[in-house]
Amino acid sequence: MKKSILLLSTLFLLTFNGCGGIQGLMIYDIDPTLQSINSVKSLPTQSSVGFEWEKTKDYRVQGVNIYRGNAQQGKHSLKRIGSVSNRYGTHFVDTHVKPDRSYIYTFTTYSIGKESRHGSIVKVRTPSAIKGVNFFKAYKVATGVIKLLWSPHTDKSINRYVIERSVNGGAWEYVAKVRGRLMVEYIDTFTRTGNQYKYRIFGKSYNRVLSKASETNTVSM
Repeated sequence: MKKSILLLSTLFLLTFNGCGGIQGLMIYDIDPTLQSINSVKSLPTQSSVGFEWEKTKDYRVQGVNIYRGNAQQGKHSLKRIGSVSNRYGTHFVDTHVKPDRSYIYTFTTYSIGKESRHGSIVKVRTPSAIKGVNFFKAYKVATGVIKLLWSPHTDKSINRYVIERSVNGGAWEYVAKVRGRLMVEYIDTFTRTGNQYKYRIFGKSYNRVLSKASETNTVSM
């Protein structure tokens, strides 16, 4: 009995915590008299989209729900992705987007199991991924040793590099992370004679956005 009560209490807290992760458990009836949100400003980056709207003047409103959909699929793809559980809140950041994608958003207000009609559709296009490094070279320097060199990324938001390797045409696998935009060298000593190795690198920014992949380099041992 105690376990059942604890589980129900946990679900109740998760449903009403306003973080948006479990907010989808809430089922709302439409109340057309609740104020809708029709004027929303957006600011997209490669990995997130920030939103701002005017504070609601409807005293019954308890918070705001945010819906996101695929621009190509239209309104029927809209799903609730989060909420702001305070009527005075006027900002939200969606951190689950990808570069070079088109999204649509709409916002509603809610109050005790009731929800306004969807507001105006907001169309957002995230910027393209950061370009890759201009120069990349991998070559054998000794038995069982491959050296990788590349040029510093021109985008100053890059603060590390991610190195991937494919062995004998297999899947790409993570090898290492090199910290610092100006650190442009890595030495791979985990190789074996008779194998063929392919390498590529990605720049990674402060806000965890990966650049496009570099050109591929192949080295046979």
